[in-house]
Amino acid sequence: MWKHLDPAYKDRRPITVTGENRPDLFGMNAFWYVDGKAFPHPVGQGVTIYATPVTMERAKWKPFSMGSQTLCEPLARVKDLDSAGVGVQVNYPTLFLEPLTDDPKFEAALMRAYNSYMAAQCGQAADRLKWAAQIPLRDIEAGVGEVRRAKQLGAVAAATTYGTLGDRPLEEPWLDPIWAELEKQGLPLCIHCGWSNPGITNCFDTSYGAHVLGFTLPVLMAFYAFTGGGILDRFPKLKLGFLEAGCEWLPYLVQRMDHYYGSEKRKGTRIPERRASEYLRACDIYLTTEAEERGLPYVMEWLGEDRIMISADMPHGEARETTVEEIEQRRDLSDAQKRKLLHDNAAAFYGISA
Repeated sequence: MWKHLDPAYKDRRPITVTGENRPDLFGMNAFWYVDGKAFPHPVGQGVTIYATPVTMERAKWKPFSMGSQTLCEPLARVKDLDSAGVGVQVNYPTLFLEPLTDDPKFEAALMRAYNSYMAAQCGQAADRLKWAAQIPLRDIEAGVGEVRRAKQLGAVAAATTYGTLGDRPLEEPWLDPIWAELEKQGLPLCIHCGWSNPGITNCFDTSYGAHVLGFTLPVLMAFYAFTGGGILDRFPKLKLGFLEAGCEWLPYLVQRMDHYYGSEKRKGTRIPERRASEYLRACDIYLTTEAEERGLPYVMEWLGEDRIMISADMPHGEARETTVEEIEQRRDLSDAQKRKLLHDNAAAFYGISA
């Protein structure tokens, strides 16, 4: 991937460091070294958990080859998809699950390298392997340019693992040029879970807390930014996906937003044009679901049967690659609903003929 890095940053190219596999590392004994810092952070305050670089023991525990995990061998991944009953896969990044540098321009260069790599590798099996381009948000000019380039490279979506920009929300007006370009290009914007807010991330020194809250809450904050911060008033044709956080939070959060809407409007303070529940009906908002979410049928009533997709997570560190089978075996969903969850909705969201 880093062969695609801009030459101006060759001396800052990320490198891997492998150390002792202590029990408290849970197999995460290898790290990316970027601008003097190591990633991920499996122990201590501010835990982050993921299985890259693949030189770590945790990556070797997975039932997938290194060529499949890294997409260095795209056909190996296709073989794994066949085994899992998956026809088309849209790929998202691992390394960008947390900010890697305080330098916005270097961050943009890292993301460009990722996008170039993904375009090259997925292009070797373009009918099966799709990808979502990472869009740098902290460098507006670079972000707008990367939206255009991603479209040309064949990305089916633009993505960010930043539900917040540090402690700042995504409704900041200076980000508008990026949302405007996404709307113009017709690329869906996907907000994926990630450790983007240091105030939340640093609350936890266990992987349990890091996953349940540190990793997840920024997605909910991004949902608020678009539906409560006025972004969809300015860019109503944006197609949005909120990914990897499940779906059962939606009714709660929307009802809380609607609950306070009237009183806030009477105060005359800054508030969006509509209630959150109205944006669900008026705008293209999609969510992903975990296979075991018991409230899924209820959420489908809230959001609509056409707006929820599965999240298959393959090749994921949690080793849960049975999502398709689990959905197919559920008795509280009709066959028509299952087809929408497993096929139709994702095909519509990403514009994939499958």
